[in-house]
Amino acid sequence: MKANKSTIFYILLVVLVFVAPMRSIWRSTALVALLLYPLALSRLKLWTYRLARGGSYDKALRFDHILGFMPFYGDSLEGSILFNAGKYAEARTFLKPLAFDKQGEPRLTSTSLYLYTLALTNDDRAEDALPLLEAAARVPASSNSMRVALAGCLLTLGKDPYRACALLEDVLARDPVPAYEKNADQARRLARYAWALAACGRRDEAEAQLKDAFAGSFSLTKSDQAGIKYFAGQAWRMMGEKEKSRTAFNEAIAFAPDGSTAMSARKGLAKL
Repeated sequence: MKANKSTIFYILLVVLVFVAPMRSIWRSTALVALLLYPLALSRLKLWTYRLARGGSYDKALRFDHILGFMPFYGDSLEGSILFNAGKYAEARTFLKPLAFDKQGEPRLTSTSLYLYTLALTNDDRAEDALPLLEAAARVPASSNSMRVALAGCLLTLGKDPYRACALLEDVLARDPVPAYEKNADQARRLARYAWALAACGRRDEAEAQLKDAFAGSFSLTKSDQAGIKYFAGQAWRMMGEKEKSRTAFNEAIAFAPDGSTAMSARKGLAKL
């Protein structure tokens, strides 16, 4: 409702500029500013998201709350920010009304449900996340991210690594990604695929996937590199390479000392 009211206000403002008595140069300037506003706001939202990815969680939350009152801002980033900060219970509290309808049924294609299941999996509640991800994966319209999350959930539980491999192979085969964020996502998927391959005993293939993941990681942010190192640590652990695994987990923590990746890496270290 808040967003709808803000949008109506924006439209009324544009109309007002058209009808208000003013010099043509001022009218043109005002209209250009108004038309550029949505683009500027989308850039601010991306910047806020990157703040959280870089570890500035409190700052990102403040900006998200401020910008959220502006028309065309769209959905709040609060759930994503809280998840990246490792505040899984708070993230689920925020996301639950968005991830489920009033009857308690999951919105199987929603980003909110995707984040909700990640918060469950990372909070040692992967068994609760699994049926939600299984249901989401059966929906043709569900995103590839849901299938990747399902593969990650299976690997976390130590269940059916062959299916995890199949899910990731399907995603990698039909989701080529050229842009920066997608390149980062691709590198993380390759490293996660290496984890699945290692869990299936396919060591040579796992090592090859790690090599490809690392090759594409040098231009990425520290946060993205931390995620790749974490999955590499899991892959090496599956291969029985404790020292390599320990090194990868510690490198993940060094790249991103706080937040969800560091928490997961510390859990990985505890298993060695």
